[in-house]
Amino acid sequence: MERLCVGGGSDRISDLPSNVIVHILACLPLKDAVRTSTLSKKWKEIWHTMLHIIVDDDHFHGRSLRNLEGIINYILTRHQGKIEKFSVSVEEVKNCYNMKSWICRLSEKSIQELSLIIWGGEYNEVPSELFSCQQLRKLNLRRFEVKLLHSFKGFHNLISLQLNKVNISTAIFERLISGCPLLEQLTIKNLSCFDHLHIIVPNLKYFCFDGEFKSLCFNTPLLEVLSIDLYRIDCDFENNQFDLRFQIRGLPPAIKELYVRCRFQKFLAAGDTFTEVSTSYSHLRTVVINAFCFDKVDEVASLLSLIGGALNLQMLDIEANGCNNNNEAVSEPIIQFWEEQNHLPLSLNQLQKVTVRSFHGKDFEIRFIQFVLANAPILKEITVECVKHPDFNQDEVKLLLVPFCVASTEFHLAGGTCDSCSVHSSDSAYNLNSSFSHFW
Repeated sequence: MERLCVGGGSDRISDLPSNVIVHILACLPLKDAVRTSTLSKKWKEIWHTMLHIIVDDDHFHGRSLRNLEGIINYILTRHQGKIEKFSVSVEEVKNCYNMKSWICRLSEKSIQELSLIIWGGEYNEVPSELFSCQQLRKLNLRRFEVKLLHSFKGFHNLISLQLNKVNISTAIFERLISGCPLLEQLTIKNLSCFDHLHIIVPNLKYFCFDGEFKSLCFNTPLLEVLSIDLYRIDCDFENNQFDLRFQIRGLPPAIKELYVRCRFQKFLAAGDTFTEVSTSYSHLRTVVINAFCFDKVDEVASLLSLIGGALNLQMLDIEANGCNNNNEAVSEPIIQFWEEQNHLPLSLNQLQKVTVRSFHGKDFEIRFIQFVLANAPILKEITVECVKHPDFNQDEVKLLLVPFCVASTEFHLAGGTCDSCSVHSSDSAYNLNSSFSHFW
């Protein structure tokens, strides 16, 4: 590392206030920050006061796991003062006593953000010393086993909790989050131990769940972002005996963003769909659905009911999953459904962007898009990503959809049998033979 000197040998960086130098060190990889100790006597111990310590085994190439654990021990032993953020991302921890030692030292340094990411090896039990870190505001654990002490009183300052591949019982999980009165962000992934999940967190604003459960009960009046992926059941949904009766009874009223990263049918409660919940989601701005059956009447009716109650919806992103695309007989009910919708306007007065992915060009898909376009007076952009098929006719799709766009709408068509193209509806509505520009 070179010294920055100007005339007369002046070292401008070393002359900066200590807090500024510590901030500069925080922007460097840990290995480089420690190496600054060789610059001069003044620099020798500056890294000992770093507020953020981030250890990633990618930054320590060629080091064995035991050596890496020794480096962490060395750093924490010599550190002086507070540590606001401590993050470790390693393949595995060979010595569980090292982990216990790290947490013990961090508990004495008013740690506020703690991230322990283990990618492989055996599951380690979370050291009991962790529960004495009462200044914690953010906690991220991967590949651990969590057992709470009887004396655990909660994390009263915690605002963000992430659990990934963590072994934890439903009872302990609910006790953990109930002890976090300020919790605003909750992410739980790859946990398969839950049957009936109760999320009772008054201040929760963000909830992301990847896993499986039998029922979900919300008591989160302030929830703004909900992301759910029920990954395991996608393999054999029709024959799976897993109980999928969600007890959601609509969405939390403050919801702003909804991400359904699984088959939409699984998200709908049996006998508890949005068509039966007369709720207005006035705060809902974004709806993203990753696997939607355009030929299922119940799914389409539920989605229309949901977005119809979202008076301020601005972005709609839907990916088709190809349900019964080759079965014309199954399509008859949904075609009849759309015939009945012709005189039932939908209020999408704030909708600005629509994306439809894995579009097959089927009649029931086209009907859905036409209906949305006809009820979105200020739509700025619609993108239709088509599946590649030799018989796919882009010109025919454009003829069926573009006339439904308002003059200011940009229409993009991607995929199919030729390069992606776009058209501005103010031109195309009158001249469908005009040239189309490429979009990316």
